[in-house]
Amino acid sequence: LKSGIPQCANNTKNHASNAKVKPAYRGLIHAACTIIKEEGFFALYKGSIPALMLVSHGGIQFVSYEFLKSRFAPNRKNINNTNKTKAKGTISERLKDSLGYLVMGATSKFIASTTTYPLQVIKARLQQRSQVVEMSETTGEIIVTIREYRGVSDCVARIWKCEGVTGFFKGCVTNALRVAPSAAITFVVYEWVLDVLTTP
Repeated sequence: LKSGIPQCANNTKNHASNAKVKPAYRGLIHAACTIIKEEGFFALYKGSIPALMLVSHGGIQFVSYEFLKSRFAPNRKNINNTNKTKAKGTISERLKDSLGYLVMGATSKFIASTTTYPLQVIKARLQQRSQVVEMSETTGEIIVTIREYRGVSDCVARIWKCEGVTGFFKGCVTNALRVAPSAAITFVVYEWVLDVLTTP
């Protein structure tokens, strides 16, 4: 092993020039056949446990959004006691409300993605190919890394041992910034549709 390269239990690293690198998948069918041939049929279900746990993402997002809306959003006007003109409000008021919903939608997505991100990391590690090509952070050399996790608990233990708590949140901020804008727009449309459906 080259000095300066982090060494973790059960991780074997070789120079790319001296190691045989597995060819890339050519498509869906080729990938499925290769995975079954190299790792067995049940390898297609790697990461299924954290993937199932990720269903909590949507719940956390909506709970966070509703909490923020109850604390910071203006109360929805009672349409039955007001006329349509007053319910719609001026353009500036509607734009102001939309901006608030944008912020709350993005914030709720940020909270949900940050909370569940460790599950995404574990799922990705379990599903990645056992042999990957990486660049050493210390030497800049191209190396071949062999990672074979025996399960969720083994993956968690090795990430904790080799990378610490930060290992579970690598790329978390970038991911949150990537998904937050779409969530913000989604909740603005959600509130608009809700207003349309509840307006007599």
